[in-house]
Amino acid sequence: MTISLSRRATVLAIAATAILPASALAATIDGGPGNERLVGTSSADRIDGNRGNDRIFGRAGDDALIGGLGNDRVFGGAGNDVLQGLQGNDWLNGGSGDDTVVGDANGTGDRTSFDRIYGAAGNDTLKGGDSFDRIYGGSGNDSAFGENGNDRMAGGTGDDTQHGGAGNDVIYANLGQDTSFGGEGDDTLWALARGDVHPGPDGAVDQVGDTLDGGPGNDRFRTRDGEVDRITCGAGNDRAFLDQVDVIVDATAENPNGSCETVERKAPKAKDSKSEDAQQKPAGEKVGS
Repeated sequence: MTISLSRRATVLAIAATAILPASALAATIDGGPGNERLVGTSSADRIDGNRGNDRIFGRAGDDALIGGLGNDRVFGGAGNDVLQGLQGNDWLNGGSGDDTVVGDANGTGDRTSFDRIYGAAGNDTLKGGDSFDRIYGGSGNDSAFGENGNDRMAGGTGDDTQHGGAGNDVIYANLGQDTSFGGEGDDTLWALARGDVHPGPDGAVDQVGDTLDGGPGNDRFRTRDGEVDRITCGAGNDRAFLDQVDVIVDATAENPNGSCETVERKAPKAKDSKSEDAQQKPAGEKVGS
């Protein structure tokens, strides 16, 4: 079923395919219990998929898009959109613009909704929820929150801030001057993207690196990229694989490892690891049609 709304209206998608003529006026679309393809307008639409495995497209405009129950694919398109997956294994892409993308409601105990969240272009706010989510910021200066669950997060390009929250998270800083917080749990924090390492005159060390804070838990840090990264291991039995120029923030003359239990320093490798490369442009960033 396809619902393509392009006039000021409210539509309940129940049984038939409907394609309405184009217009610049906003639409409100409520999906039915089936698997629908719901398409908005170039204005500020509100689309709720309700039940079923839906595909929702906001197109241009500042849209409010809700997947509802089911395994939905939601694409915001141009504009500053708000996307919510709610319950189900959803695939959410904000598109261009400064979007807010939320997987499922946090703190509800929903451990079975595994979402893939993509900010795409723009300065986005991304939130996972209670389950194991994959969150990718894309281009722009993004703020991402894994919340509960064992999440995998990557900032993309731009100066991003990522909070893993509760759970055993894996967080990639990627290109830009990023700040990563592991939160509670046994987290792994990466900052190995060599594409943003810019030595100064005569090969001087790049002083503008990433900031990583593990928080409580037995965390691992991997930051051998050749720039000055700033590390706080926090409480727990932590291990840090650093290069020679990285700074442990809470180090002292008496305790050069600070809150890190084990520190191994080596020269940076000539190129990114395969794991880091895989997070630069993750497969499946585009929702599709």
